[in-house]
Amino acid sequence: MKDLKLYDIETVCKMLETTSRTLRFYEEKGIIESTKVGNSARRQYTEKQLANIRNVLVLRTLGLSVKAIAELQAEKYDLRDAVLSKRAEIFAYINSCASKINLLNEAISALESEKNIFHEDWQHFAEPKTEEIEIARLCTDAFLHEDDEILYQHFSSRMAEYLPKEVYRVLRKDAFAVLGDLVMIEKTEVDNHYSNIIYSYIRFSKLALKIKFVFYSGKIEGFWLEYYPL
Repeated sequence: MKDLKLYDIETVCKMLETTSRTLRFYEEKGIIESTKVGNSARRQYTEKQLANIRNVLVLRTLGLSVKAIAELQAEKYDLRDAVLSKRAEIFAYINSCASKINLLNEAISALESEKNIFHEDWQHFAEPKTEEIEIARLCTDAFLHEDDEILYQHFSSRMAEYLPKEVYRVLRKDAFAVLGDLVMIEKTEVDNHYSNIIYSYIRFSKLALKIKFVFYSGKIEGFWLEYYPL
């Protein structure tokens, strides 16, 4: 231990621009380690431990959870897959927020038209139209065959703005990275409660995927992906 270079916790915090509280928390969770010399209770760190702390801080900056980092360290997951999964999660969150914005826009339109948004019909939920079901099927096929043009023809201008093509292409690539080979399109069906929402269920070799389409005035106002078990 005499020849082993050690870094005091205060030095490490300054070097890595973090806090001692953060390092103690990570150590409690088992994703970093410290070294104690003699009877001193003060934490110190070897070069190897310092390098691991740097790695953990990078992964936390990328948004990976402590649990995900622990699983990476246990070699349960590949680093690239973990990063792809996190990016897909963020895109899904963005898409969900876009859907909520669409709903708020509808509420504003209804209020400006002096409609009561506490009535069930304020969102223009008419009986599902055959053409919208066909559009959902067409756009599902476009998604599977990487045909952006057909998909965006049926997006509303707001949807196209919320989900630019370059973002959609990354989202699609991330989704397909974990799905495996296409097996079949299981079904396309209308939501039990809201007839302007249509789902497509698609089975792949590794996972199954549900695409949710939200229609308004014949255009797709919401589009997002959700995995479900085989």
